[in-house]
Amino acid sequence: MPRLKVFIKRILFKITIGKKLWQISKAILLLKERSFRQLFLEVQRDDICLDIGANIGYASLVMWLKGVKKIYALEPNKEAFEVLKKNLSGINNIFYLNIAISNKTEKQNLYLHKSIKEISNPKKIVEFSEASSLLSDKTNLGECFYKVDAMTLNDLIAEIKASPNVIKCDIEGAEYIIYHQLINFAKSKKIRKMFVECHAKKYKQYIEPHNNFMELVFSNNLEKIIDTTWH
Repeated sequence: MPRLKVFIKRILFKITIGKKLWQISKAILLLKERSFRQLFLEVQRDDICLDIGANIGYASLVMWLKGVKKIYALEPNKEAFEVLKKNLSGINNIFYLNIAISNKTEKQNLYLHKSIKEISNPKKIVEFSEASSLLSDKTNLGECFYKVDAMTLNDLIAEIKASPNVIKCDIEGAEYIIYHQLINFAKSKKIRKMFVECHAKKYKQYIEPHNNFMELVFSNNLEKIIDTTWH
């Protein structure tokens, strides 16, 4: 069945209307998942959205289906980024960037899943790409890594010259090195909603920074803006 789906997708992507049909049907099917439904219901037509840790572009497709104004899809994993570009190709209001969001603007290591023993197997890297992280202490990561471009949120906003209304952030533990940036952006009057996947339940080493993050959320009355139930 997976091979059949890949075959059908390749056929559809050979024609413009087929590609668009796949993008629409895929976005609709994704709405079966709670997080994607919440995202779809939240975004509005005039929104500028950041998809941080976009992976192969599914959250961006859901936001596009709603008809938002602009989407910036950020994915540092090189192989996942190539799939993302194919999945989102032909959509004029989605801009994709092969970068990570971090606490510094510099080259950083993006660690890959522990099953990846070398970086010459793109199919396997894509298969396990959702585990990729700037943090090396996750137990599902190995020693293989890419050097990737990383930026702070402030530097990203300065580069794209756009202020987001909605942010989706799924960066596999690295939310705990940027949570001060997330808090500052959530305090901005322009941010209406922020969906953040948190990883402290799966990785106990993140409990303390997670508690610090949540303390700032509540002390700044941001619990209605920052939704940490994304998964």
